[in-house]
Order: sequence, then C-alpha cells, then structure tokens
Amino acid sequence: MPDHLAAYFAGSSRDAAVHPLTHHEILSLIAPFTRRGRQADLEASNRSERRLCFKPVEHDAFSATIGAAQEVLTLENPRGKQFRLIRTLRLGSGLSATLQADGDDPETLLSRIESIAPQRQFRTIEGVAVAFSYQLTGSETPPTLELTRGAATVAGIQVVIKADTVKGYPVAIELTPDSTGPVELPDDLLAVIGWGWSPLRKSRGGWNGTLKARGREPQRSHQLELKMEKAVGHMARTLAQPPSQFHETLRRARWAVTFRRAIPLLFFIGLMALAGGLTMIEMPQDSIWNLLLMGAPPLLLFAAFSMRDTPPLEIPPLPRRFKTDAWQLGSPAATAMAAVPVATGRDPTSPASTPVSERDA
Repeated sequence: MPDHLAAYFAGSSRDAAVHPLTHHEILSLIAPFTRRGRQADLEASNRSERRLCFKPVEHDAFSATIGAAQEVLTLENPRGKQFRLIRTLRLGSGLSATLQADGDDPETLLSRIESIAPQRQFRTIEGVAVAFSYQLTGSETPPTLELTRGAATVAGIQVVIKADTVKGYPVAIELTPDSTGPVELPDDLLAVIGWGWSPLRKSRGGWNGTLKARGREPQRSHQLELKMEKAVGHMARTLAQPPSQFHETLRRARWAVTFRRAIPLLFFIGLMALAGGLTMIEMPQDSIWNLLLMGAPPLLLFAAFSMRDTPPLEIPPLPRRFKTDAWQLGSPAATAMAAVPVATGRDPTSPASTPVSERDA
C-alpha cells in the first residue's frame, strides 16, 4: 500500500477511536453499573470527551468529626479499551478524596473500587479530618493503594501533599490560608518535625515546601500517610497556641533546623578552606594525590548538579521569639489569642507543649 494511503487510513482509525460516545456505547458501558444500582447522570456526562458520570450516592456519617459524604463515580474512556474509573468522596466541609483505577474492563474496575471502603480514605487527627486520595495498582486482591494526595484544613489553613510525583523525588507540600487577611507562619513550622521536612518558602498564595519520601510501594504510601498525620497533628497543636509558645516549646528543634540549613554553606566554606590549605603543601607532579586534587572540582560540581533535591546555599535566619500574639493578624481570633497566657515552662503532659521529635517516624 502506498505511504500516503497508509497514513490516510491510520489517521482515520485514530479519529474513529476518539469519536463521541454513541447511544449504543453508553448503554453498553453503564450496564454493569446499572446492575449494581448505579444510575447514569447524562446531564453531568460529556459524550464528546467520552466521560460518563453517575448520580451521587449519600453515605452516612463516617464519624462525629468527619460527618457524612457524597460519592460520585466518573468513567472515562479516552479511546478503545482504555478506561479510568474515579470515585470522588466529598464531605459537607468541602474536603474531598478520590480513588482511581485504570484498566480495560469497566465492571472489573467497579469491583476494585467497591472493594475499598469509603471510610478508608478519611481519618481524624487531633480533631481534624484528613482526606487521602489513592490510585489502585497491581492485579492482586485487595489491590495496592498508592497515595496520590493528602489534604486537610487546620485552623483555616489548607494543607496538601502531592504524592503523585516521580518516585525517589521529594513530595511537594502546599499551605494555603482560607482567610483573606494577612497570615504569618514561621518558615520552620514543619521543618522542626524532622530531617525529611524542608523549610517553607513564601509563595503567591501561601507557602510551599518538600518532604522526602523513600522506599517502594506500598511502604512509600504508608510512610507518607504517617507523615501527613504527623504534620496535621503538629499544626493543630501549634496553631492552637500563641506564636510565642511555638518558640518556647520547640527552641532546640528550631536551632537544629538552623544548623541543617547551614550545612551546605558550611560544607562550601570547608571546601574553600581545604583548598587554601592544600596550596601550602608541596606535592610531586606525578603524585596520585595531585591528580585527585586537580579532578576534584569538576567531580564536586557534577555531584552537586546531579542531586535530586539540591539544597539552597543560604545564611539561615536565627530562630527568634515571635512578637505577635496571633497567627492570623487582623483576624477575629487575634483578640482571643492575645488573651491566652504564654507559658514559660513546659508541661510534659500537655500535647501542645510536647516537643516534636527531630527524627521522622
């Protein structure tokens, strides 16, 4: 067959693969869902994008803190035998969690989705509801839950970890205040938890940070779940107290963060001092040490640029006691916060005064 005819028929087959859903295709796709009591929501569906939505299902309250949830199923069929089923659970507070499964048979995907209880995607930490989103992987039963996102709202600040990153790279953390008023948070708010947590960087909408996640699935997801719970609990206890209490309680942890941030700069200064000291030593031209010293700079540069998470070269600020009496300046809570007495000592039995461990669990 001539090349131009082959290209024509190949293009036609691709166009046919992405045509809008026909009435016959819709009836065929929703059949396994109808048998299980699911009703298609044709108004919310999009035939052109080959996406089918099903009417919401109401779930009773998972717990007193979490409350009731509304479940919505969405079936996507971009082409051929490629299907993606997404379950979205949304609480009355607006917090949502998704569960995604990919495969070539919608009925099998529905069975895999239904094998995971909706309650599994929500937890309560220090009175705060936390939502976890997953992607189902593997063919075993029950399927493997691979974490893609964790979300919670702590004291008016939305905390999100985005775990759907390239494995081996740090996970992104975003803190976004819900209020329109000015909010001041210390850049070491999460870094005091342990070595895997980076300082926060001010962004346009809030703060950004990273969290190191090691290991393979499912250990990696389990580790991230525990770290998300630790972050939510730490923030709930911290933001319930005046800013000055944060410094008094975690003074040692804050100084440890300062030292960690200074390590790249100290390492660079040490290399400079070592290079200057070596110039005072005479070495034979044919010595192996002389060859190693000449090749060290490019090797160090190559090692620095090949790091997955290059640490910033900075002079870290020294931890200081906050002068404000409220985390949200100008908010209605500021007056109430100012009335809270600042404890100068530490009560080992008080959760808000218990120092956070400097090492990750």
